[in-house]
Amino acid sequence: MKSIFLILWSLVLTTMCYGQVTVSGTVKSAKGEPLVGVNVYLENTYDGTITGPDGTFTFESDYEGEQILVVSYIGYVTQYIPLSGQTGPVHVRLKESITSLGAVTITAGSFIAGDKNRAAVMEPLDIYTTAGSLGDINGAIKTLPGTQPAADDGRLLVRGGEAYETKVYVDGLLAAKPFYSKVPDLPTRGRFAPSLFSGTVFSTGGYSAEYGQALSSVLILESTDVTLEEVTSLSLMSIGAELSNTWCRPNSSTSMGVNYTNMAPYYGMVHNQLDWEKPVEAAGINIIHCFKDKKGGIFKLFATGDYGIQTFNTYGNGAEKDFKIDNEGGNAYFNATYNTGLSDNIALHTGISGTFDDDYLLADVHKTNTLETSVEGRVSLAHHLGDGIKVSYGIADAFTHYNQDYRLQTNGFTWSGQINDHILSLFVEPEIQLSSRLAFRCGLRYEYSTYLQKASISPRLGLAWKTGKHSQLSAAYGQFFQNPENDYLKYTPELNFEKATHYILGFQIGDMHNRLLRAETYYKKYRQLLTINNREGQDYPSFSNNGHGFARGIDIFFRDRKTIKLTDYWVSYSYVDSKRKYKHYPVEATPDYIAKHTLSAVGKYFLGAINTQIGATWVMSSGRPYNVPGDTRFMSRKTPHYNSLSLNLSYLTNLWGNFTIVHFSLSNALGRDNVLGYRSVPASDSNQPDTLIPLKEDIRQFMFLGVFISIK
Repeated sequence: MKSIFLILWSLVLTTMCYGQVTVSGTVKSAKGEPLVGVNVYLENTYDGTITGPDGTFTFESDYEGEQILVVSYIGYVTQYIPLSGQTGPVHVRLKESITSLGAVTITAGSFIAGDKNRAAVMEPLDIYTTAGSLGDINGAIKTLPGTQPAADDGRLLVRGGEAYETKVYVDGLLAAKPFYSKVPDLPTRGRFAPSLFSGTVFSTGGYSAEYGQALSSVLILESTDVTLEEVTSLSLMSIGAELSNTWCRPNSSTSMGVNYTNMAPYYGMVHNQLDWEKPVEAAGINIIHCFKDKKGGIFKLFATGDYGIQTFNTYGNGAEKDFKIDNEGGNAYFNATYNTGLSDNIALHTGISGTFDDDYLLADVHKTNTLETSVEGRVSLAHHLGDGIKVSYGIADAFTHYNQDYRLQTNGFTWSGQINDHILSLFVEPEIQLSSRLAFRCGLRYEYSTYLQKASISPRLGLAWKTGKHSQLSAAYGQFFQNPENDYLKYTPELNFEKATHYILGFQIGDMHNRLLRAETYYKKYRQLLTINNREGQDYPSFSNNGHGFARGIDIFFRDRKTIKLTDYWVSYSYVDSKRKYKHYPVEATPDYIAKHTLSAVGKYFLGAINTQIGATWVMSSGRPYNVPGDTRFMSRKTPHYNSLSLNLSYLTNLWGNFTIVHFSLSNALGRDNVLGYRSVPASDSNQPDTLIPLKEDIRQFMFLGVFISIK
């Protein structure tokens, strides 16, 4: 019996060995270099291995018939090799994928803040830790080239463009009122806290065909995804308080926060340029809900709301502060999106957003109440057609209802203006990676306004050529259209889109983990700008699109994280030459918000021994033009140059076992009395010429102290 068992066992072993086949070979790059760690396996089986240091592999399999050998490696094109009774070595040469991690990316005109993007020049944490930003997204972005300091505005002024020429999007959908109300002589702030977002894309021009209705630039904010950790955050600040909490469940999370701001205690301790009756007081709420379904689709609901009030007296009659500004209003914004994969190659992005804004303003005897509703719905698809080929296309409808009631308090004169507009848009934009060194993007956007009854077609082009391992050239071209501002459009629909054409050429070298240098030159041509003509005998001015202009310049950005240990700094320089004939301008001239030269430097150093980060931001710009009635040349005067140094300090500690940050900041630490511009006001004596009043920051130096506690 034992002999029979041994014979049968020997027969089984012989049969098994006879059925096994050894698969071996080498894997090298197209240049003949051995590739280590390449996955080599038979398709639809568990038989396989990875290559060794010399690029060789070997494994055994008992496959029968024809099999497919799969050879895959990150950054290279996967190969599928048929095997049919083959016993000899298999020699494979892998071609580098043109969409590999080291491939070229189109960056002309774009500054990206986000941990996920290799082209990023800023990270989300930079927004909070940049001295002088005061926790405002726009404050940090203003340290990038292409922007103006504009301490009297607060909004983004980009490459010669006015503030209304920049649009803000949240998760790809329009946020129509991203800033608090702008009132005379005071800067405004952005409505959205940096902590609500995981990434930021700031385009200074030449942006994608997916976005429109912005002559100069777009700011795209990406809200946070599903949160995995429950946490309560408490912020106690010298100007108010914030409280937020996050609840987590499997595949979903909900965050809710409330905030309150009251400037009265602080204003009571410092000197103000303005005469405050009711310092800024505001309250707000925000909610973010994220849900991930079984197919990997993500639903997001983002909603914010706020209400605020402020009253002050400013210069109105000669040197007297007898011009009262009373402003109050509420705003609500919601955004619902759903992103999912329809297949392995097609991604769906869809959503709807809405802005509801109610603003009351009393400026001396002029009383206005403005109601604005904006709703945008969007559906877009991203289709990957093959290695290095992606086509994005979509459709959107943006509806605006604008109503403004005006009353002149002295005689009871009233007037109402209204706008109802649908802007239908279509876009298609292929992006082709011709090789790992060359990428090309071409887009086309169509828009139609029901209010203007006008249509526009906008071509967009982008090109990037990788000149070295860490260097590349980028270029962009595009035509951009935008409705005139509602403040003028409310009078008549007999107008056209304003138009800007962008030409951008840029070079960058280095990477964000060490050192990065970017330089761009641009030319922007304006056409069909709105002009205002005051004619004798008419109650209202007439409006047309006879304006024109240009902006040209150079932007330079350098960031270094390597040279000095535990130190991070960046330097930005912008030169802009811009003139335009628009609005009331009688001739083509440089607008009053433009400084030709702007230099900013941001530095951060971490003191590990005491868990403290110190930072400084220095901003200097040349004088801005202004006009004095009676001058022979329009806008021929210049303000003194602007100079401001801001400092901050963040101390990391624990309070009652909870992670805590104590943050202190001081703006304009040197106390410079900056003149931001001049405003002409009527003289006390009507027989005398108007008085020219210098515009200055309301508070010369602003000190902020906050304690931020994370409670788990």
